[in-house]
Amino acid sequence: MARVKLIVNKEDIAPEHHALFDKLAALRGRISGPSTVVLHSPGLARPWNEISEYLHRESIVEPEHAELAVCATAREKDCGYVWNAHVSQARKAGIAAETIDAVRDRRPVDGLPGPERAVVLYVRQLLQDNRVESGVFDQLLKAHDPKWLVELTSWIGRYAALSGILNAFEVTPGAPVDALPAVPRSAAASTKARPPLAVPRITPITRRDQVPEEHRSIFDAVAEGRGSVRGPFSILMHSPELCRRHLDVGTYLRFNSQVKPESRELAIIATAREKDCPYVWAAHAPAARNAGVSDAAVTVVRDRGDLASLPAGERDTVDYVRQLSRTNVVTQALFDRLRGQHGVPWLVELTALIGHYGIVSGILNAFEVAPAPDAEQLPLA
Repeated sequence: MARVKLIVNKEDIAPEHHALFDKLAALRGRISGPSTVVLHSPGLARPWNEISEYLHRESIVEPEHAELAVCATAREKDCGYVWNAHVSQARKAGIAAETIDAVRDRRPVDGLPGPERAVVLYVRQLLQDNRVESGVFDQLLKAHDPKWLVELTSWIGRYAALSGILNAFEVTPGAPVDALPAVPRSAAASTKARPPLAVPRITPITRRDQVPEEHRSIFDAVAEGRGSVRGPFSILMHSPELCRRHLDVGTYLRFNSQVKPESRELAIIATAREKDCPYVWAAHAPAARNAGVSDAAVTVVRDRGDLASLPAGERDTVDYVRQLSRTNVVTQALFDRLRGQHGVPWLVELTALIGHYGIVSGILNAFEVAPAPDAEQLPLA
């Protein structure tokens, strides 16, 4: 049973949001899955849904690759809801039974067809190791193009974020046709993430003249809010319409969310630490301090230290990120404590924030975007 009331009827939300409900319901015939949770924050639900609509309606990633990536992501995130919803779509798209079985059971993929093997390895490496081996990345880039690979990475990040919402709020399929079995993970290797490569793996888009005329308004919107186009946006601009949708979600989370700056920036740096993402750390560790996060909390997050010494509010925020990132679940006690203190919409937005910066970190990590040499460093241990 879900941890909160799921919004499945128009009467479950305030009248001023009924038009939004009708719009989202019309897309799928009903409100289901993560939308039943995200609608607790109607202001977020509108831009949040636009990313899924782009991926499902406009992405250039072929259905077989997209659905295989979604299923592999569901397996890594132990999300039965996403698995049950998409494994049939993967089969319809032509993914072989032996590939689906290998993903479901966490088996080696050496014997799989080359394209399928590359997609599964890309998902596993990005979500398990926070890095992608050059051989895997180059194989996919050579077979497709930068826009395709940006969008594939967004499919992975998007469904990792959706799995986080479904897992945290314990939304499960009512009568699963394809149940996702519990399969133990192999023992993690005691290696540290390597620093980003010296040069990004594709050419960043940082100048307006790199963008076709019809998409320059999107470039301008990114530059207006940040002073320039850099970091994740310099990669996302290879898929301008997808970039615009990510910009809209980020803008809501930064300026309209119920999660106040101190908690927001603490959650972002905790996510950057879990994702071993130096760029996000360098951008947000100073912002966290400016927002009132204690030096002690920043240090504990950076060093993966014990949370016991932190004030309760900081401790719970970091613990929520860690639990969701490391185990794909959140304990009932922690969930109840945060819900009791802040309310359901706040907790929805915090979970979405973690997922959003998971997407951002995944893009930066996969495409090897490093911070400036003089930026605050994140030890990769």
